[in-house]
Amino acid sequence: MAILNFLLENWDSVIVVIGFIALVVVLIKRGEMKILNNILYKLVTQAEREFGAGTGELKYAAVSDWIYERLPAILKFLFTSKDIDRMIESTLEMAKQKWESNENLKMYINNEEKILPEIKTE
Repeated sequence: MAILNFLLENWDSVIVVIGFIALVVVLIKRGEMKILNNILYKLVTQAEREFGAGTGELKYAAVSDWIYERLPAILKFLFTSKDIDRMIESTLEMAKQKWESNENLKMYINNEEKILPEIKTE
């Protein structure tokens, strides 16, 4: 009963505090998205290189495992597993476009060495 009376007497302060906490959570979540997307891009590319074509479920499981190992505790609290799943999917789509347009990335994924033209010295 005392808590209810306190909330009724200070309802405006309680709303301000809740709004501030919500704002902080949103800012933290938005600020970390760029970093998280970069980490996911690297992990998705590494999984593609390591496991190759036709192993989608294995690559997805590996990336999910790797991201949860590297994710700070505060981000695990802020991002649900569904959020992470959506981010992996969107990062994968973006990564596929980059892989197709960049020969160095294609060679990296296929574990090929870059063949440099022979330099003639006299």
